[in-house]
Amino acid sequence: MRNNIKNKQIINVFLSVILAILLEGYIVLIEHSNLFLDFSKHDFLNLFSFKEFLVFLVIFLIIFYILFDETKRIKTLNFIYSYRLPLAIIVIFFAVIFQIHGSSINQLNILNINHKPLIGVSRPIRSDEFIVNTPFAFSQYFNNFSYFSEIVRGSVTDMFIIYGQPVLDIGMLFRPFLIGYLFLNQGQGLSFFWIGRLVFLLLISFEFGMLLTNKNKTLSLAYSILITFSPFVQWWFAINGLVEQLIMGQLGVLLINWYMTIPNYKKRFLIGFGLMICVGTFLLVFYPSWQIPFAYVFVLLSFWIFLKNKSQFMFSKKDIIIALMYLLIFSIIMVHILTNSLEAIKITLNTVYPGSEIFNGRGIFNNFISYIPTIFFPLDDINLLLNTCEYSVFVDLFPVPLILSFIILFYQKTKDKLLIGFLILYFILLIFYFVQLPDLIIELTLRSKIRTPRLFPIITFLSVLILIRSMSSLNEIKNKKLIIIFSLILSVIMVYLSTFEFSGYYLTWMPIFAIILYFIVYSSSFLASSKKNQKIFLISIIALSFLTGALVNPLDNGTDVIYESPFLSEVEKIVESDPNALWITQGLPTDYIIQVGARTINSVNTYPDLEKWEKLDVYNQYSDIYNRYAHITFDIQKINDTNFELVQPDSFIVHININDLEKLNITYIATNQNLEKLSNNNISFNEIYEIKEYKIYKISY
Repeated sequence: MRNNIKNKQIINVFLSVILAILLEGYIVLIEHSNLFLDFSKHDFLNLFSFKEFLVFLVIFLIIFYILFDETKRIKTLNFIYSYRLPLAIIVIFFAVIFQIHGSSINQLNILNINHKPLIGVSRPIRSDEFIVNTPFAFSQYFNNFSYFSEIVRGSVTDMFIIYGQPVLDIGMLFRPFLIGYLFLNQGQGLSFFWIGRLVFLLLISFEFGMLLTNKNKTLSLAYSILITFSPFVQWWFAINGLVEQLIMGQLGVLLINWYMTIPNYKKRFLIGFGLMICVGTFLLVFYPSWQIPFAYVFVLLSFWIFLKNKSQFMFSKKDIIIALMYLLIFSIIMVHILTNSLEAIKITLNTVYPGSEIFNGRGIFNNFISYIPTIFFPLDDINLLLNTCEYSVFVDLFPVPLILSFIILFYQKTKDKLLIGFLILYFILLIFYFVQLPDLIIELTLRSKIRTPRLFPIITFLSVLILIRSMSSLNEIKNKKLIIIFSLILSVIMVYLSTFEFSGYYLTWMPIFAIILYFIVYSSSFLASSKKNQKIFLISIIALSFLTGALVNPLDNGTDVIYESPFLSEVEKIVESDPNALWITQGLPTDYIIQVGARTINSVNTYPDLEKWEKLDVYNQYSDIYNRYAHITFDIQKINDTNFELVQPDSFIVHININDLEKLNITYIATNQNLEKLSNNNISFNEIYEIKEYKIYKISY
């Protein structure tokens, strides 16, 4: 007996070491650019440092604790489950104290200040985060968190509605994860924004999974991890309100369920307030390409909740009073927001991009297999192979959800109204995705407002719901050998098909690794009627999510790469002495200097300043180019007349003649180019600061 226990302990230690080495090796692969493409260029063992050893030790201890003693493991899990909310608050608290975040702002480390993320790498492809969203938020510290700013675009700009930023306003009730910026410093505010959303998405998704699976904790945790650490969520984590939509959509459904099942009116009063926050936050994301299909899903779920609970729902005049009160408060806040932001909304809706675009069908079939290679996406840390963001989806294990749902409905003959509703909506969204429909239909259904590439990830979200719901209702399938053989064949087919579209991600050992991993996930899905196989499914989902999403964003801390930059310190000094001066940037990130309050004309224009550009284009020759959301580059020259060049739908170049700089009243230029040679009798460029290749010029007219 003692020998058996001793042998088991030895095996557990061995497994813990092997798994810890594999996980640590994956982290090292991510942290060293494209190492996985050519091992021969690196001495792999020399890549390990003391930090890697500490990470390895932590991973080993966690795995060993899980494997060592089942009784202790169960007690630990029960403790975490019972105190999940207080533990979540503690995690957020300590993360904020130490300014832990997942931002890729290290990409703005243009002077190579000695700073590296704690784990992982910053992602160049996430420019919408580190060039736009984060600098916009930081600029608000120099704007007293006003609703309107003259720092962004160098002219009055709505900071609340288009690219929602922290403002000192009642509307912040509907931007709860930005509130930290209002009373914390930049690093702590950034931490609250990142870690708060991550933790609450994990928590809310778990509670939602409990509703979806009739309180199956194992499947609920698997669902929560699948959602939170999906490639789609992690690659798009910080922009377009994606996380807010998932949190508030799921929480809204939960609150409706609680409201209908809890008779206590004090609790209903609080639930009503929560529902108001959910609806307001969801609506003010202002990104219809995801809002509309997500709304279809959450409205369906809300309708199911109503049908499920209507027979036991206790309704009285108090409910009408609660509803009217919150409707009144909601309406007052919305009228206030619309009054302030109506002009910005009108301008945005009348832009060439994105406002006037109409979308209809034309989806591509290869997206069904795009989840397969996402296990390798984080390894490509400079994204040379493809735009990983555009190919990121929820890992829905297609076609497993459809097969399982048909088994439930037609083989088991289980009458599951929610599952039927999911399937109907799934095929409706597929029609929206692939088929070009008549104008009347796309207008009535709001399909015309959904960018086609943005629709498919929501289809995969619905597919995950179908998967987890089906697994929770699955009866035992007796022919297990047939399931195992089918799962193996299916994994081979899916990986083989994905190698055609994503050939750059499949080198030597990778297809075999992918086949093994997906075989385990597929087979445990089909055999999920037993608790043992549900645990195998959960473990495989944890491994899958670790590979596909957990290390997409870095684990970083602080903002020293910004606020310890001598270049930005000099800009800040100039801003303090000349606060109303207008700036442009050239050859460095366009929003770089707004982080210290410099009024920058070509910081990202979330909506166009038509009056400004018309000073350079009096005949409206280029209005289709600058009437858009845009990243703007200035090319200063003295030979040709000023003209505009469209580079991408969201990017253009202003080829500006030096004599037109005065029309824009530009005083300072932050650049990596020598501008003194452009001086003439009308204008002179005076260098007032230089560090490395970066310079600041003051213009004299």
